[in-house]
Amino acid sequence: MEQPDFPLAVRSLETLTEQVARCQNLPATDGGLRLAQALEGIRNDMRNEMRTVNRKLDDLDRKMDGLDRKVQDLDRRMTVAERNGVARMENSSAMRPDAGLAPLFSLETGVEIPGCPSTMDEAGALSSRDVDRILRQLGASTAGSVQERRRRLLLAFGVATRAV
Repeated sequence: MEQPDFPLAVRSLETLTEQVARCQNLPATDGGLRLAQALEGIRNDMRNEMRTVNRKLDDLDRKMDGLDRKVQDLDRRMTVAERNGVARMENSSAMRPDAGLAPLFSLETGVEIPGCPSTMDEAGALSSRDVDRILRQLGASTAGSVQERRRRLLLAFGVATRAV
């Protein structure tokens, strides 16, 4: 009857232990840990890229909003310039103090300037403060004496005969 070879059994167990320990290097036996770590790294990279893309989209949205405001402002100013040009042509024939004046429109708001004088007499009777307010709405200078500002206002209305 054969007897067990204990040293051989010990060596065999050591070999088995060594080989079983190497099994942790197999993707299927590491519980998918390396795969999960790789996926987590990819996920983090994707999050960072998405944050970058979102920041850039936010910047682009802000720039587009600014551009939209500028286009609207330009459109309003062009419309006002056209309306005021027509009003100036109408007003250019005003000679008498009671002659009617077509109202002008504000570059800032695009609507008729409140308190616009309806006659040349009314334009001459405006307070210095009202003259400045209307000039500002037209984008004109408010520098100079009251007389210079009134002259500038009449010119802005298209009334050249009374302004000179």
